[in-house]
Amino acid sequence: MKVTDIKKIAVVGVGTMGTGIAQVFAQSGYAVAINDTDQGALERAKIKIEASVSTLLDRHLLTNKEADKILPRIRFIKDLALAVRDADFIVEAINEDLQLKRDLFKRLDHLSPRHTIIASNSSTLSIDEIAEGTKRVRKLILTHFINPPQVIPLVEVARGSKTSQETLSVTLKLLKNAGKRPLVCNKIIPGYLINSFNSAIMFTALSLLSMDVASMEDIDRAFTEALGPRYSVIGPFKTMDLFGLDIIWQGVKSFNANAHNDPRVASIRKLVEAGNFGVKTGKGFYRYDPKSPDRVLQDINGNLVDILHAKSKG
Repeated sequence: MKVTDIKKIAVVGVGTMGTGIAQVFAQSGYAVAINDTDQGALERAKIKIEASVSTLLDRHLLTNKEADKILPRIRFIKDLALAVRDADFIVEAINEDLQLKRDLFKRLDHLSPRHTIIASNSSTLSIDEIAEGTKRVRKLILTHFINPPQVIPLVEVARGSKTSQETLSVTLKLLKNAGKRPLVCNKIIPGYLINSFNSAIMFTALSLLSMDVASMEDIDRAFTEALGPRYSVIGPFKTMDLFGLDIIWQGVKSFNANAHNDPRVASIRKLVEAGNFGVKTGKGFYRYDPKSPDRVLQDINGNLVDILHAKSKG
């Protein structure tokens, strides 16, 4: 199967995620069938998509001509068999309940064409667990869109232990065709990558609030006005390179008496021992040659200024 063979997409479940996912594919020119057992939910999904398209129009991210084509590409179908009978790619986006997903995957396996790839939008469950009882394990994959899916370009992708390379390749190409930037998780862990970060951030915020370190509003501002803008320009590894890995390593040792034997920080220890401190030495987790440290910092600060300026204009 080639990505060019994919003409019709089915999305099962019209919660916040399913509605946004349907919009993503419709915006990219695909014929989309969106399914839910609740007729009222289907009607609300149409209203949500209309509002979302209007938002993109207001911000000049879509032309009127592009916007006018989106809803006509989407069919809102209550009957599951009718929704998936001619689908080339299916995204499951129902509640995060393992048994419900297993039961649905068994039905999708029976109702959809044999060539169809079936993906789950689960943010916590293993695709292997969901796939239990299905017969097309080589064509099952996880595609975790990030909320709101019609806005955030990144999508986490994880293959199961029996997912074929062809399924992975076609899925990645399809997502790119839909304007997404897929990120491949090499291992299946609870929460995958994005929700692992989310969990750490939320528990830290709750802990700070419980200790009365700062007000709830100021804890939020620590992200919206400082960490958030910076991390939208550079991730945690480039941030460590920028601060200086020698300085980071000193901090790690002050908090962790067992740092020299802790496998979680072995990568930074090895870089420091090799004299690779990040931006200031031209090499850390990343390479920065031939740019000078000042030029690297100038580029980062320039991007940050652009983001903060755009936010202030809001």
